Amino acid sequence: MAKVVRMTTRICDKFATPNIAPAKQREIAALAYKLWLDRAFQKGSPQEDWLQAQLEVCQQRRRA
Repeated sequence: MAKVVRMTTRICDKFATPNIAPAKQREIAALAYKLWLDRAFQKGSPQEDWLQAQLEVCQQRRRA
């Protein structure tokens, strides 16, 4: 999993917000990668995956 997160984080670095903690960015990157896998690498874009993952992570943290 760590290898996937590192790879995904590098791919998504251009979408990352500088004021987000590194741990949160890794969580977003991992979820963005999962979203990509879930749609079998079809359609969409890395930016859409990143934004969707960021939204979901923020919502999960607010509920906690």
